[in-house]
Amino acid sequence: MIKLEDNVSVVIICFVTFMAIFYSFMFLGDNFAAAFMERTGGAPPNEATLFWMGTWGYIYLSLAVGNIMALLVPASESRVYFRAMTFLAFVSLLRALGNTIVAEGDVFLPPLIASFIVAIAFSVVLSRTKSRAGAHFGWL
Repeated sequence: MIKLEDNVSVVIICFVTFMAIFYSFMFLGDNFAAAFMERTGGAPPNEATLFWMGTWGYIYLSLAVGNIMALLVPASESRVYFRAMTFLAFVSLLRALGNTIVAEGDVFLPPLIASFIVAIAFSVVLSRTKSRAGAHFGWL
């Protein structure tokens, strides 16, 4: 049962959860990860690259589980999670932007676009659930 009462936030979190599950399954399977690397124009992945991508797959899967858990508790109990995810999404956006800036040749933009969407989405959820620092005194 979803206890988060803001319907827009529920839709945004469900969308971000779908993206996280999609990326996790894409990175966890060796064939999918190899196809992803070939699609980006890179060299075929070796064993170390597949291990690295599998690790990122588990991170995305854990983020999806965290989003589902945030849906199952009231917004007052998930404020810290929303704040942390907004910060981490912004750091991920900066990392993707830096990688895009220093890339040579053809640039693969979907990771940058996905990072931007997730950062904006968590920022909107943070505002809509009134979880921004200083917006309430529940932390005293």
